[in-house]
Amino acid sequence: MRPVAMNVFRVAVLFFAFGVVASFAEETNSLPTTITIGGITYSNVTWRTVTPATVSIFHQTGVASIPLEELPPELQARFGYDPQKAADYRSQELAAAQAQELLRQKREADAREAARKQWEAQQEQAKEQATEQLRADQKATANVEVIQVLHVIGAIRPLDTGGYTAQLALSNQTSQTTVCAQFDEGGRQYLEDASRKFAQWKVQQDALDEQIQMSGQSLTLYGGHNSVRMNGPIWVPGNGSRPTIGPPPVSPAFAIREEGSCYSVKGSHEATGAEAIKTYSW
Repeated sequence: MRPVAMNVFRVAVLFFAFGVVASFAEETNSLPTTITIGGITYSNVTWRTVTPATVSIFHQTGVASIPLEELPPELQARFGYDPQKAADYRSQELAAAQAQELLRQKREADAREAARKQWEAQQEQAKEQATEQLRADQKATANVEVIQVLHVIGAIRPLDTGGYTAQLALSNQTSQTTVCAQFDEGGRQYLEDASRKFAQWKVQQDALDEQIQMSGQSLTLYGGHNSVRMNGPIWVPGNGSRPTIGPPPVSPAFAIREEGSCYSVKGSHEATGAEAIKTYSW
């Protein structure tokens, strides 16, 4: 139905209903307060809105809508029942309900389409961000240094930028140095893991030192790669005559020198074989 025709129809129904309700107000005492329809008896009836097809009532146990064709003939005449008008009214009601359902389906389809487009836009944005990050990483790698991290010294402190800063103990195989470094959450996890590995090595090395001290033994080891098995652990050359269980574990990290001895840590790498290098980025 066209919108104009629908509006005219609704206005006509409203005027019709208003006229019937007004007449009810004048004829309250002439309408029955008890009525039986389809084997159901309604008591304490208050007659309400009338349409070309139905009449609504309040009764003792609730509300009901009664088709006019089910009323006694005298009430049908009172309410102006016309079978053709009733059929036309129901057709209009069905058309309006169908139009409402189509509108609901369209709104749901539009919402799904909008959600799909939003998801695609988010995926495209994430792809662009990943591309930009890759470019930034490639640019950063141009002047990257590899630092050999032994462990974190002291506390890891949060920065206003959302990252962290800490002092790191580094080893270049011949000496130990201390530097400052800034890093993000991924870097923090990596450095904390490096500290745990160093702490485990330190416990074992301290136990060896204590064992040698208590036994009163002083070993002099010869040969760059020679080793002597003694009391369980494997002794390899240390500094002077001090035995060691092996060099402390280092955790290589990609870093950019910011100023002086301060670094910005960008990632890590891990040797997995003579030729293989496993690279991690954060």
